[in-house]
Amino acid sequence: MAEASGDARAVSEGVAGAACRINALPSHVLSRAISFLDARQLVQTCVLSRRWRHLWRSVPRISFSRDEFDGMAETEDECDVLFKEFVNRFLMLRNPAALDEFRLQYNIPDASDDLEADAKDANLWIHHALQSNARSVEVFGGVNDLLIDPGVFTSNCCFVTSMLLCLALLEPPFFRSLQTGCPVLERLILQCCTIYDPDISSHTLKVLTLDGECHCTFEGRATISIPSLVELCFFPDGARIPLLKNMESLVKASVLVGTDPSEVDDICQFLRSLSGVTHLKFHGKGFKVHFLVLCWTLMLISRS
Repeated sequence: MAEASGDARAVSEGVAGAACRINALPSHVLSRAISFLDARQLVQTCVLSRRWRHLWRSVPRISFSRDEFDGMAETEDECDVLFKEFVNRFLMLRNPAALDEFRLQYNIPDASDDLEADAKDANLWIHHALQSNARSVEVFGGVNDLLIDPGVFTSNCCFVTSMLLCLALLEPPFFRSLQTGCPVLERLILQCCTIYDPDISSHTLKVLTLDGECHCTFEGRATISIPSLVELCFFPDGARIPLLKNMESLVKASVLVGTDPSEVDDICQFLRSLSGVTHLKFHGKGFKVHFLVLCWTLMLISRS
């Protein structure tokens, strides 16, 4: 019994010692460490001690997830309301500290035919992140595609350099607004997005990816005009191979090749646009891909 009491006392002293060592860390280090928690867990750290009471207000990274609120109310709609109220309250009470990263997993079904109204809260939160100088922004629509309002990018004072959008609806003038409102954006990743805007342009992007789950709803071809682009991955479902303009910096390109015979002219035009590319991959099946690889090899030989 005495041994057991001694062990318990030793454990208790060890925990207390560990707590003291953690509290000895500077506040900015603690804020950085706890910022890797999801937002609801992050706020719960305020009960640990007086020193921890307000640390969550100045964290450099915020991650909101609707999944954190599963089972907190009798219905899914009530859980959605709790999530929205929590995020609004969190952003209202946080200190005006700059953000390194902002991550949002919205995952709320559209309640009506008014997509703009359904996405209003999410767009306000994204705008808040950009106004807080977030360097990295990641947004996941969830159950239904989330309509991203181009108006959230109206300020040209944001410092975002990397953006990932998943399960989002992108309507014109999305890319033009992104170009004017995010003047230092270098990396744009689109996953499972529905894209209504065929005019893709930028003065700063270096990496652009549209994955195989993206769907282009416009007729004709997308036009990509990005003089600064170094790496392009273009795999949207059912989309024609894009028309490239002003792509002098492009070094790596990966493109999905369809089976439509009418694409031959598009592909030839695409190849002629790749003056500086040294790494090229065509994705697809059959004779066409092998033929394109041969054409590309002959072009490289002719340059040397």
